[in-house]
Amino acid sequence: MKYLLFVAFIVIILLLRRYIILHIFTPKMKEDKKYPNATYENIEIELGPGTIRGWLMKSERARGCFLLIHGWGSNKSDMLRYVDPLLASDYDVIIVDVLGHGQSESLQKQVSIASFVQSITSTIDYVCERPDINSNALYVLGHSMGGIAASIVNSTDLRLQALITDSMPTSLKSISKSMAEKVTIPYIPFGWLFVSWFLLRGGVFIKARREWCLEKIVKNQQSPALAIHSIEDKKVPISNVDVLINNSNFKQVIKVVTKGHHNCVKDKYFWDNIFHFIASNEEEVIDEVY
Repeated sequence: MKYLLFVAFIVIILLLRRYIILHIFTPKMKEDKKYPNATYENIEIELGPGTIRGWLMKSERARGCFLLIHGWGSNKSDMLRYVDPLLASDYDVIIVDVLGHGQSESLQKQVSIASFVQSITSTIDYVCERPDINSNALYVLGHSMGGIAASIVNSTDLRLQALITDSMPTSLKSISKSMAEKVTIPYIPFGWLFVSWFLLRGGVFIKARREWCLEKIVKNQQSPALAIHSIEDKKVPISNVDVLINNSNFKQVIKVVTKGHHNCVKDKYFWDNIFHFIASNEEEVIDEVY
């Protein structure tokens, strides 16, 4: 009897894990609901594991280029909220769907942190190969999981001029909550179990725990990094910036008062802070933490 109960328990756990992996930790491919207000070029980047698709919007002066990276389960149309001020300030803008998101197909069964990192690196390669884009002043703005992946890239890649993260989780616990969206699961033991399985299935478990240790990543940003986070973010709590303030080489951390996980951009000083950060670091001035 005890043996049958044990087998039944294992089967239930495996079925529950499969359900959560398929319905929570596997992002749904979303159609674009919005399109750029400005003239744009459709771009495609062919890779072994899939095809990255995105939009390129050119400014008149092209003083630099911003690469916008969305979060888990999102897509490029969700990042349009950042575009107009960048174009008005004479930056080219590229938004891509990360592999396995939006219009970017992935041949891999499991989308992972590696999918985000590869998408960013490949897009940077693409920018550097185009003579009509100013790759000497390349900036990445990553939201949520896109911020984590961009931080991983910025820890080793010297081609970025600066990194801006918006509402970035800084722990695997926060990552699991962010990925689960509205589904609430106890982190111990379920959250860690599913995040570990997600990383293992994505082929990056060792990287995530060793090479991609978040505590190590935030200490080793190669280009100046700015983090912006809302004190009213319920999905990724403001406590996530503590490690950035106390134990990282992020140049600046700004706390704003906006509701939700996607609304930091609505803060009236959002763009002033970003452009001031860029300008001050071009002059090799380190900003204070607010």
